[in-house]
Amino acid sequence: MPRSSLVVVAALAGACVLGFRGEAELTASHDLAGVRSVRIDLPSTPMTITACDPDAPGTCPEALRYDGRVLATGGSDRDARRHALAPALVFERDGGLGWLQAEIPLAVRGLVDLELAAIELPSDRDLEVRTDLGDIDIASVRGYVSVEVDRGDVEIDGGDAGVAVALGVGDIVVHTAGDADLRTEHGRIALTQRVAGRDAIVHAGGAVALEQPALFDVEYDIATSGTIRITTAAVVAIADGHLRRRVGNGAVRVEIRAEGDVAITEP
Repeated sequence: MPRSSLVVVAALAGACVLGFRGEAELTASHDLAGVRSVRIDLPSTPMTITACDPDAPGTCPEALRYDGRVLATGGSDRDARRHALAPALVFERDGGLGWLQAEIPLAVRGLVDLELAAIELPSDRDLEVRTDLGDIDIASVRGYVSVEVDRGDVEIDGGDAGVAVALGVGDIVVHTAGDADLRTEHGRIALTQRVAGRDAIVHAGGAVALEQPALFDVEYDIATSGTIRITTAAVVAIADGHLRRRVGNGAVRVEIRAEGDVAITEP
């Protein structure tokens, strides 16, 4: 199983309980030939994920590539360096699934933090991301995108095959050409769907803003503690608390549950 490479950059004295800080680079490239779906399952870390165009020769290798660092603390320079070198990212394959996960020895848990500044993969793969704490930013993925985070903001531009986000605390911003199922227990949601005829399931512990192309075959089912405003070519409505409205056969489903105002508009 391929492991990431770690290079010590520095160990600096700092104002922390253990007194010294260590840092190591975290970089690797893993072959994605035959892999159609990529799962990134890591402990707390922010992630910026960008997809490249696989049809552009020479600019988009069939690989999962990343650059980041490990930050560590220790009671001495030597300890801080050693702690920074201890974690590794491991890439495993099982048929068409590729899985990136972290191996952090028990002895250094709580003493190290991961920061993955840049992750890149071809845009035609499906992508699943899981972490405990950290902001997630994903751009240009054409496949299906799934994100699960306990705490942090999530921003996605892409996910043409569909987007699903499950968030504990934080805001969600999504621009997509696909169906969307977005949920945050404590936070706001802003969803822009670029293509007509896509379902939108949105549950937010705050306000919701939904922008869609003109829909003339849709069913709205909205419940909120705030005010509902729909301003589209097919429906103009203002309501408090709950609104249910069908246009045409109701083939497109728009379900919203919110703890704040809901606004639905067209571009």
